[in-house]
Amino acid sequence: MEKLLALIVVLVILLSFALFYLCNILWLRAVKIRKKLRRQGIRGPKPTFLYGNTKEIKRIRQELKFSQKQGTNNFISTLFPHFLLWRETYGPVFLYSTGAMEILQVSHPDMVKDIGRWTPSELGKPNYLKKSRKALFGGGLFTENGDEWAYQRKIIAPEFFMDKIKGMIQLIEDATVPVLEAWEDMIDDVGGRREIVVDDYLRNLSADVIARACFGSSFTKGEEIFCKLRQLQKAIARQDSFVGLSALWKYLPTKSNQEIQLLDEQVRLLILDVAKEQHHYQDSHNSLLNAIIDGAQDGCSAAEAEDFIVGNCKTIYFGGVTRARRSPPSGA
Repeated sequence: MEKLLALIVVLVILLSFALFYLCNILWLRAVKIRKKLRRQGIRGPKPTFLYGNTKEIKRIRQELKFSQKQGTNNFISTLFPHFLLWRETYGPVFLYSTGAMEILQVSHPDMVKDIGRWTPSELGKPNYLKKSRKALFGGGLFTENGDEWAYQRKIIAPEFFMDKIKGMIQLIEDATVPVLEAWEDMIDDVGGRREIVVDDYLRNLSADVIARACFGSSFTKGEEIFCKLRQLQKAIARQDSFVGLSALWKYLPTKSNQEIQLLDEQVRLLILDVAKEQHHYQDSHNSLLNAIIDGAQDGCSAAEAEDFIVGNCKTIYFGGVTRARRSPPSGA
């Protein structure tokens, strides 16, 4: 009887700690952040438990969807109307919540200029990138801080100096010509004029160029890597639909988490296979991958070297795709 009672007490204590931990993650921590910022005069829309301001964002978008003028070039009013509304209400600096994260939105020119004076190594990267986006970014430039960030940048940055970029012109042309020919065929089929949504074309073009530049003669395998990274990105994005619970959902043995783990492992093995081929045959055309491999061998253990290679190859991909997605949509 005494053992049973002791077991019950232990279970109650563990359950209490677990509930407190959940409460702290989902609510108390966010409340503390908002209180600190309110004392500094920063306000924002009132969030709801778990959902934060996501429901309000959807409502604002829906209300303004039919009132917007057609043909406007102001993408902010189309994609982020809540930012404009909250800025009018709370000023150029305000706080809002996604449920799992508190976000400080800064659009005051002087503050933006001041933030711009700091280097990425001084500002640091958000912790959530290392936690919830580890499968996507690994241990590359997007997630590292301090000396490790500086070392990785020292390795990769010279590969994007102008003299190196000039050497990539031919491979960029080889990747671009098929895209332009596809657009010309689409236009010819409808009599010389049509609108083309270029998002996927630019994303695929960017991935193709990166595959050729980074993986050289193994660029077809590079394209396979990027295809799986795209699947991985979509799988993690679906996880974000759980809003406030997304921070905890990734620890559960769900089908979605198993898919993410499988894709992450497949990408890792593919990248390491290409790196081993490069190490054996020393393809002189993909100096970018050479630089990453050489940087990984500088005083690292085998596991650390593999993490370095995988993380930086992922960074190269997402850096290129992000730039492609920033290009404005156009019609041909």
